[in-house]
Amino acid sequence: MISSLKINNVALIEENLIKFNNGFNVLTGETGAGKSIIIDSLNFVLGGKADKTLIKTGKDFARVEVVFELNTLSNPILEFFNSINVEPETTIIISRFYSTNGKNEVRVNGEAVTLGMLKKLTINLIDIHGQHDHQSLLDSKNHIKIIDSLSNNISNLKILLSNKLTELKSINNQISDLGGEGEDKKNNILLLQHVINEIELANLKENEEDELIEKRKLFQNSEKLSKNLQEAYSNLSGEYGGVSGLIKNAVYSLNAVSGITDEIDELKNRLNSCLYEIADITENISDFISKIDYDENEVNVLEERLDLIKDLKRKYGNTLEDIFNYLSKSKEKLNNLINSDEALLKLNKEKSILLKDIYELCIKLTNERKLVSNSIKEKLLKELSFLGIKNGKFEVVFNNDYSIDNIEKKVTLNGADNLEFMFSANAGIEARPLTKIISGGELSRFMLAFKCVIKDENDIKTLIFDEIDAGIGGLIGVEVGKKICDISKNNQVICITHLAQIAAFGDTNFKIEKKVDNNYTTSSIKLLNEQEKIKEISRMLGLNEGAKTGEASAMELIDFANQYKSNNK
Repeated sequence: MISSLKINNVALIEENLIKFNNGFNVLTGETGAGKSIIIDSLNFVLGGKADKTLIKTGKDFARVEVVFELNTLSNPILEFFNSINVEPETTIIISRFYSTNGKNEVRVNGEAVTLGMLKKLTINLIDIHGQHDHQSLLDSKNHIKIIDSLSNNISNLKILLSNKLTELKSINNQISDLGGEGEDKKNNILLLQHVINEIELANLKENEEDELIEKRKLFQNSEKLSKNLQEAYSNLSGEYGGVSGLIKNAVYSLNAVSGITDEIDELKNRLNSCLYEIADITENISDFISKIDYDENEVNVLEERLDLIKDLKRKYGNTLEDIFNYLSKSKEKLNNLINSDEALLKLNKEKSILLKDIYELCIKLTNERKLVSNSIKEKLLKELSFLGIKNGKFEVVFNNDYSIDNIEKKVTLNGADNLEFMFSANAGIEARPLTKIISGGELSRFMLAFKCVIKDENDIKTLIFDEIDAGIGGLIGVEVGKKICDISKNNQVICITHLAQIAAFGDTNFKIEKKVDNNYTTSSIKLLNEQEKIKEISRMLGLNEGAKTGEASAMELIDFANQYKSNNK
């Protein structure tokens, strides 16, 4: 059970600590007082989506802490604590902090956890039923999920089906890798042959693109290169010998005095080395000059070659190495495709067996869902009768059109069923799609009845009902109050309601109040004593505060509720 809920800076609530009790906890208040803030706070601390609009105006953070006190720990809860390496405890404290700068911090018993990890815990602690759950019933796509949630056998069958579908995907991928069959195979062979011919006809060479780009750079700068290289060549070996001639003269002069000192001989040798180096440089410059001697046709050929390489890279890879690898793989695929008949025959036999297994699993899923549907039908109609829908009809209709021949197209991870809830609240009216025939008040009762039917007595949780009474009132409100009261015998219930008939059944009653002080609005939650409970229920009945008839009517409702609880312990 939830023992306490502490709220800081959420919407209109600045700071509030609510201490809940076992049994039936009721929250009431004027419209707009802030009842929904309690649900928003719970959703937030339990891992729901958060944004800055949650934070109270003028504050820079919101923080909510909820404390659960459990008698025992179920296996899923124990597994959660093991997954975060925290010693399991029957007291579980969950806190969540969210700031205007986007900081989001979640802790369980002091240990930081992710929202994904948190939800694995909280799903085993609490169920919140509000308007969203009502609306989910109006989407027929959710009907199969509801049925599936009621059977472990269905869950196990879906696991087996998922494994089979994984195998099917693998086989289909292998068939695809082999190029498929029939026209697909023929077209793939032609495509691969085209690719191989195109790449091979290009006759690409390693590093060819780099060499072509370097050569193009020379062509693009040929005029500048020619002028400066010619000047350099002339300076080194010009008409009058250039630098080489001058160095030769200097060597000749040093030869005339060689042998006089070792230092002069060393200088002569160094000049000789320079002479050899300059001669080599001069020859290289001459070679370079000859390379940039080209015509316009040569440039066009070079550009066409680069365009061809660019086109091949666009199709087959970012580099020449990628293109070579693509060619190699294409040849391998073509060889496998030409010789794939035997492999395809084997894969198709495996696929045929697998599709049969999948079809049989879908049949089992259908049968199991029909068993579940039949098992809840009478129980649901009984609960609806208790809630005032005495001539109700309910069916789960299967609109299936799958067969062994089309199972591959029809099957999903949920199987191949197409089912929908059919309902009628009145005698003589045939059951029609729930989404088209049910009223708001009927939907509220249908949801409550469904919850009563599917509730697992071995799975004790806190149940939150957020305006489960939408669209109902009067005597039906009393019946709804009785039903929630029954549920609260084994589960802690927290119920937000606008109906006095339901609030009268509360074991613990709270009132949400809003006040404005100096243009600053806040909401607070107050635990009501017995006299305050009478006044609040009198208000909810629409009777004047302090009026004897109002309090008498409220007391009459409360006495009736207490008598019911006493007789149905």
